[in-house]
Amino acid sequence: MTLDTVVKHLLEGPPSTLLYADDVALIADSRAELQLKIQKWQTALADAGFKLNLKKTEVMSSIGGGDAMLDENGTAFTQTEEFQYLGSVLSADGTVDAAVRGRIACAWLKWRESTGILCDRRCSRVLKGKIYRTVVRPAMMYGSECWPVTKAHERMLNTAEMRMLRWACGLTRRDKVRNEDIRALMQTAPIQQKLRAQRLRWFGHVIRRSPLHPTRKAMEMEVSGKHPRGAPKKRWKDTVSKDMRELGVTKDDAQDRDLWRRRTKTADPANALDKR
Repeated sequence: MTLDTVVKHLLEGPPSTLLYADDVALIADSRAELQLKIQKWQTALADAGFKLNLKKTEVMSSIGGGDAMLDENGTAFTQTEEFQYLGSVLSADGTVDAAVRGRIACAWLKWRESTGILCDRRCSRVLKGKIYRTVVRPAMMYGSECWPVTKAHERMLNTAEMRMLRWACGLTRRDKVRNEDIRALMQTAPIQQKLRAQRLRWFGHVIRRSPLHPTRKAMEMEVSGKHPRGAPKKRWKDTVSKDMRELGVTKDDAQDRDLWRRRTKTADPANALDKR
């Protein structure tokens, strides 16, 4: 609350200013505009007895190059091509490559923490499946609601997931057991389908908001500027549109929360053998 009060006059709201506790992200259309914002924030913090942590402050530019950004004392900020904000990795090139790799790495950390169960032959595959779905998979999918994933990203995630599931079953590719059978044993739906369900759940949540809500404004905003040469990058909107076409749902359907959930949710399969 203290920080909110100190910088209240500087808060422009998303997407220009993002403030969560003491984690701040300032976004500007030019280096000059960003330099001015930094100076204003430093001044406001200093007047209240606070200090900007230069070691934890980084500058990322989507166009690259340019002079270094300086604080009010002339100290240069660290320039970076990617940084982590609230658990998600943001990249200067606008892709989610680093975010996907980072979440896979986090999932493997959770996997290693759970090997006492996942690699124990005395534990049933049903239990292992539950551990994977409640501990490991959420770490891999954290923040994926906003990913404009490509086929390459889906392959990376699917490869990591299948490796984990096979090891949990005590199998390798040499055993020639199909992926579908592995998933049935572990009662786990394909991660591609879970990603789609998570994206659409978030889309429905946002589209039901008021047009003036920050998340709705961010989703519908148009970025100015010229398009560079080459094929356009895949946008999150494009991914969601494709998801809706695949499931035969429309934007209007999202206004009915219960209907939207029924039409877009992907449940993990139940193993018939374990229900007997």
